[in-house]
Amino acid sequence: MTTMPTESTTWVGMLPAFVVLTVVAFLPGWLVVRALGSRGLEALAVSPAVSAGLIATAATVVQRFGVRWGWLPLLLSTALVAGAAYVLSIGISRLVERRTGRARARLEHSRRLFGRPRPDAVVAIAIGVVIALVTIVPTLGSPEELVDSPDAVYHLDRIRLFLDTGNFSIANNTFYPNGFHAWVATGLQSGLADVLPGTNVATIVLAAVVWPVGCVALVRHALGTSRLVTYAAGFSSAALVAFPTLLLGWGVLWPNLMGTALTPGVLALMLQAARSRQVGQWLGFAASLPGLALVQPNAFVAIGVFALAWLGAARLRAGVLRHASWRRVGLDLSLVTVVLAVGLYVAPAISARLASTQSYVWKDRVSVWTALVEVIGGQLLTGSVLWGPVILLPVGIFWIVRRARAAIPVLAMWLAAVVLYLIAASSTASWTSLITGYWYNDKVRLASLAAVPGVVIVAAAAPAIRSAIGPVLRRLPPPGRKPPAAGVVALLVIPLLTIGWGYGVRHDTLVGFYRPADPTHVILSEQGQRDLAALAALIPPGEGVVGRPENGSPLMFALFGTDTLYRSIPIPTTGDEILIGTGFDRLSTRPDVCAALARHHITWAIDSTHVYWLDRPERSSGLFDLANVDGVKAVKTVGAYTLFRITGCP
Repeated sequence: MTTMPTESTTWVGMLPAFVVLTVVAFLPGWLVVRALGSRGLEALAVSPAVSAGLIATAATVVQRFGVRWGWLPLLLSTALVAGAAYVLSIGISRLVERRTGRARARLEHSRRLFGRPRPDAVVAIAIGVVIALVTIVPTLGSPEELVDSPDAVYHLDRIRLFLDTGNFSIANNTFYPNGFHAWVATGLQSGLADVLPGTNVATIVLAAVVWPVGCVALVRHALGTSRLVTYAAGFSSAALVAFPTLLLGWGVLWPNLMGTALTPGVLALMLQAARSRQVGQWLGFAASLPGLALVQPNAFVAIGVFALAWLGAARLRAGVLRHASWRRVGLDLSLVTVVLAVGLYVAPAISARLASTQSYVWKDRVSVWTALVEVIGGQLLTGSVLWGPVILLPVGIFWIVRRARAAIPVLAMWLAAVVLYLIAASSTASWTSLITGYWYNDKVRLASLAAVPGVVIVAAAAPAIRSAIGPVLRRLPPPGRKPPAAGVVALLVIPLLTIGWGYGVRHDTLVGFYRPADPTHVILSEQGQRDLAALAALIPPGEGVVGRPENGSPLMFALFGTDTLYRSIPIPTTGDEILIGTGFDRLSTRPDVCAALARHHITWAIDSTHVYWLDRPERSSGLFDLANVDGVKAVKTVGAYTLFRITGCP
């Protein structure tokens, strides 16, 4: 089916799709986590990770039985998994009761089912949601605006493939984590949005809903549940440019965006389970891990990194406070170190895919000092130091060390992420890929990872500021205590120093991703979309088209449903794709090229004067200047694109 792009799509018109994608992200996982015995804000925060795992796994399983994925399989899968989770939770809880003699807490039926919303947390989440929407949506422009990153082509085409085939399996069409694509495509089955605007809405759900919910839950567990800290969590969720701003456009790393957005909620439940030792909470935490792995495996690894940092700091703190002997602490840390070292060495040896991921090499190495400025000062990809975080992070660290020492393990998490960033950004040693290779040795991904505990540190600056300005305000007329005023000022400092002071940098960064000034950095403009739509309408169903991927033609599949040979940038280096790409200009004398075209039902070709900057001409040398190729006939030219009929093959 060909979908013509329009100029009438608005963000208000996308509101129903926003609601559906949010419900699909939260509801299935929330039902499962509640059935496992977890409740409260933590259950809500972790539910998108559980939903992602449920959808990705169930969609893969039902495909093995020839069942198309849709709303009914989702409902049945959710009911089945939630029922099994309830039975598992009851069984394990009773086993623990018999062994420990400690009975589970009994709750009235309504609270056991729905929980008890905390007004302060609701307000804090609303603060985070509103700030994210106000700072992101206007900058993106139209819902049909394409982020100009080559990975966007693959992700959009895969979502279209899922929708067209009903096969949401992890193996369709190549083995690749399907958590992000399966969630988006499930929401888009409602028919409320096309692939491009629907995917843009999905990224906003992650950045403006999933992320603030997780951040508020994590901050409350790390720093306490006071009203000041809770509200500070809402403001802090939008304080750092490394996330979500950079991952909205860099890469484009949408699965990584989702994995990072899920991480705070998973960490919050992990901290809650570690303190309460409740079976249901540990089960909920365990249920979230498959979802992280199926969205982006490095999100699963990130939880491991944070857990080890938390464990190491907690054991050292236990030694300092004499809760455990230093001998015991040393043994525990030594064991963790050995297991970690062995795992880092063995993992790439047994996983060819991981070894391939670790082989990525980036040439823009910088000094350690420059790397620190990038990750702490927000200079990465922005070109400007954001002084707000530079001021707030040390203040928050000071407060945690002096007054909130229970959150010191969160400082260890942040330091671990910063160290990983420094390694990826500055080191040229070959062994470092064993550590940073899980993130493709990409410092942008690691900067976003540092934002997870970074939000907690920024939030910790609020009580520090209130403590500093409280005595000053009490001396101002009229005399007396003014704690509410001090708290309000402390809260407002966070958005003023981060969102207000750095708004221009954030705006320009996102604009550069979605509307770059250099035409060669635009994959397909909105005018180009309309031009290709006019040509796509001439191609009958069941017939495919080939063209250089760098001219934007692979997006004809995602946007209009036109069957395209290439669905990513650049061309693959093996198989029929490279054969056609390098031999198409000799198709009249190359029966092997004609046979390859026939295997893929390719009867049309498209040419354009437009070329994207990520060009691999050696892979598509046969698709240049189609007007001078024997065996093709020009049919129509619209804008910069010309459609040809292939006539040179039998």
